[in-house]
Amino acid sequence: MPALEGIFTRYKKPVFNFALRFLANRAEAEDVASDVFLAVVSGRYHYSPDAKFSTWLFAVTRNACISRIRSGKKMFSLWFKTEHGEDQQMDFADHSLPSKRPDHALLKEEQSVFLEKALSKLPLGQREAIILKEFQNMRYEEISKVLNCSLANVKILIFRGRENLRRELKTSGLEELR
Repeated sequence: MPALEGIFTRYKKPVFNFALRFLANRAEAEDVASDVFLAVVSGRYHYSPDAKFSTWLFAVTRNACISRIRSGKKMFSLWFKTEHGEDQQMDFADHSLPSKRPDHALLKEEQSVFLEKALSKLPLGQREAIILKEFQNMRYEEISKVLNCSLANVKILIFRGRENLRRELKTSGLEELR
């Protein structure tokens, strides 16, 4: 069991963060991350030593996220990173931002909200590729294995995704994607 503990310790945060960015809902992401690790422990998915473990694990996580989306649950939740790099969640009943004039921290929160909204508007393939590249720091080759598509297709997805994000962010007043 020490090997399983090591896997969980090393990958729990990246798997959760991937699911969180993919689903944009903390509770759903926690459920998916738990489901993924339970499935790995129970042997529901079979790992082939030919593949890189992290690539295989993100493919399992991606499939779990897609299954969660296909279940038809409607959800709305906003999350952001604090100045200290911690994940936090904000819920707005009327789906609007607070009316107070923001200080520096709130401005960063709003930028994160706009980025999340822009990401959610991308087609699924583009969103997946951008999340894996920009937030999980995967190489193109790894992304092609996770998404089960060609390297050329990954490059196209990322290029188009970045262009669409820039357009979305420009319309919201955020010119730079950081």
